[in-house]
Amino acid sequence: MIARRSFVVVVGSLALSGLLAGCNAQKAEPEGPDYADDEVIEAMARGLERRFDIADEREKSGEPQTAETFSEAASAEIDALEEFRSREFENHDLQEEVISYINIIEDSIELTEKYPIDSVEFSNGWTGLYEQRVMALKVFVDNYGLTLDEAHEGTLNELLVDANAAGERVKTETAIEDLVGSIVFTQNDEGYGSYTYSATVQNTTGLSFGHVSLTLGLYDSEGVKVEESYASTSSWPAGETVRFEAYGQTDAAQIKVSVDYYEIEN
Repeated sequence: MIARRSFVVVVGSLALSGLLAGCNAQKAEPEGPDYADDEVIEAMARGLERRFDIADEREKSGEPQTAETFSEAASAEIDALEEFRSREFENHDLQEEVISYINIIEDSIELTEKYPIDSVEFSNGWTGLYEQRVMALKVFVDNYGLTLDEAHEGTLNELLVDANAAGERVKTETAIEDLVGSIVFTQNDEGYGSYTYSATVQNTTGLSFGHVSLTLGLYDSEGVKVEESYASTSSWPAGETVRFEAYGQTDAAQIKVSVDYYEIEN
């Protein structure tokens, strides 16, 4: 009887342990979302390396660049990143950066389909998209730890040099456009249908400019642009105040000012 009772106790204990284990299994926390954050930078690195390899192979072959070769190199990156359009990210800033980067590459591929690569339209469009791409790559390097293998590291560093230059150009362009956008020209009636438009402006950008040319759009009371006039200065150092003057035959209700041309002085 003692042995039988011990067996019943053991069996009962095992059954209880199994029941508790089953309850614990049911209460286990479900797995979290399959975030793409840890995978996307590695995928981007592989796509870049493949793009660089295609470009190198084309250069070594001595064959001329064609729309197809531009597209093939860019598509190598798209192939590596396309799945991340629909993946979930924990870092939403990273997600936005990745999608924006994919869009830049896709725009460059569309450019090869729209214009001949020896056209001005293609050259201007490709240059603008290239600057956007290298500045985006700098963000991935600086903020998200993007690195390439030793064989491709030098090429990436060259792109980062271009990114720094593009960033400085954008800063300069933004600074002068903001300054010019704040200029208010006054109008003086000179008689006989002639008008002088003038403004006195201090260069508060912290940058020194050489020749600066402005375009004045002269609008009537109905918002129609009637005429364009021009004002310029041959030198505009940082902190210096200059007087811009332009001339026309429009009694303008509104004057809109934009940058036509500028030079940076070192």
